[in-house]
Amino acid sequence: MPELITVCWANGKPYQAIYGQHGEMEILNPIEPRVHSTMDALLREVKSIFPSNYIHLGMDEVYDLCWRSNPNVSRWMTDNKINSTRDLHSYYANRILDTMRNISAITIVWQDVWDEKVELPPGTIVQIWKAGQGYNVILSSPWYINYINYGHYRTNTTIVNLEFFKYCEVEPLRDFSGSDDAKIRILGGEACLWGEFVDGTNLLARLWPKTAAVAERLWSAASVNNSEDAQFRLDVHRCRLLRRGIPAQPILNGYCGNYELSMPNSMINDPAFNYDISPATDLTTTTIKSNPATSYLFDATSSMITSIFASLLLLINITLVTISFKY
Repeated sequence: MPELITVCWANGKPYQAIYGQHGEMEILNPIEPRVHSTMDALLREVKSIFPSNYIHLGMDEVYDLCWRSNPNVSRWMTDNKINSTRDLHSYYANRILDTMRNISAITIVWQDVWDEKVELPPGTIVQIWKAGQGYNVILSSPWYINYINYGHYRTNTTIVNLEFFKYCEVEPLRDFSGSDDAKIRILGGEACLWGEFVDGTNLLARLWPKTAAVAERLWSAASVNNSEDAQFRLDVHRCRLLRRGIPAQPILNGYCGNYELSMPNSMINDPAFNYDISPATDLTTTTIKSNPATSYLFDATSSMITSIFASLLLLINITLVTISFKY
């Protein structure tokens, strides 16, 4: 729905992209009434379909250059005594939060909304990457798994661990200086993979097995903190992922056997990991005759879709479950 997106301007002309600043169109247009009616309908539909009463609204690091370039937005801000694009974002956030209040859903937002002094509904959960106060929170700042470093990761006892095992080293409540009331407000954590340099070619390799390292930390008691031990267990898990056709990146220099992707014994096409999802009303059986090349392409495509779907299910599982730990 392009009518919901802000038109960016330059040199007095609409639909102008400025490299490094903004595209021709980007970001929802908060002065467009249809944005708010659409978001209201969308959130109500989400609430009716999904069993969870939690809805994450995002709202972090709003990029405002397109808003600032648009004379219609500027004029509307003046007419409505909105003095900055930060205040404009607050206006939008308040409209969306009104919908959340009306549908009795529990709101999750990034902390930027709290930083902007928006009045959050009671029970709101704030996902923090800088700081938070007075709300239940989800911790994310230690687990930005899109960051890449090379080589070993040094601990007090070893330098064998690879870089991403720093995610296992995080202990959310170690050296915590807040009150007991503040401590119990830390509900859990979530791994984040930001997409500036991620697409379908490297998504799964970036996710796995780093995300498994985060799960290891969040599902374990504080006393389970031997990353040296964890790297061998997760190396085995990485091999399990490869067997299922998920291209998880290496942990150690070990070899997972000849079931790695594209190798003869790869289980990517094994019936255990591929499912018949034909429509329930279709009671006929169709035989497709094809030459080997066509058959190969068909198998590869269906396997790829199955692999991605399975990986997303694993990610969803981790995302949901790791938002819960208590000490």
